[in-house]
Amino acid sequence: MTGRSTQLARRCAHVFAALALGFALPSAAVDPQQLLDPVDAFRLSVKALDGRSAEVEFRIAEGYYLYRDRFRFETAAGKVIADAELPSGKVKQDPFFGRSEIYRDRVRIRVPLTGADLTRDRVRLKVISQGCSDSGVCYIPQAQWIEVSLTKGGLR
Repeated sequence: MTGRSTQLARRCAHVFAALALGFALPSAAVDPQQLLDPVDAFRLSVKALDGRSAEVEFRIAEGYYLYRDRFRFETAAGKVIADAELPSGKVKQDPFFGRSEIYRDRVRIRVPLTGADLTRDRVRLKVISQGCSDSGVCYIPQAQWIEVSLTKGGLR
């Protein structure tokens, strides 16, 4: 996806969340202009850990949270990475998904890399996540691509 189409996709997600808000809450309850763009509410970074796994980190803005069971990781080839190590979250009775584990502030997730990925110097991962604002707005699932260097810091 080009930079321009990525920006358009983000803006569409933000607009969709604002529109959904109009159906879920009274019209004066939340000002959509005060909602953060999902990329700003859930800041994503990645680093190589040991040459066999990566650490995906989300820094979560105050007043926002991510759902533990809404994460998904894929390789550039589309292979799902099912054995990511997600820490325990805090239990929340959620109006959208019932009893759920959530993360606030920050979450670090260890993602094992596949054998095919380990033969490369750089690995692209697709990270899918979903979160909400405490104001009652839930964003549609966000898919982001990240790239991790396996040569940085002498891992190779």
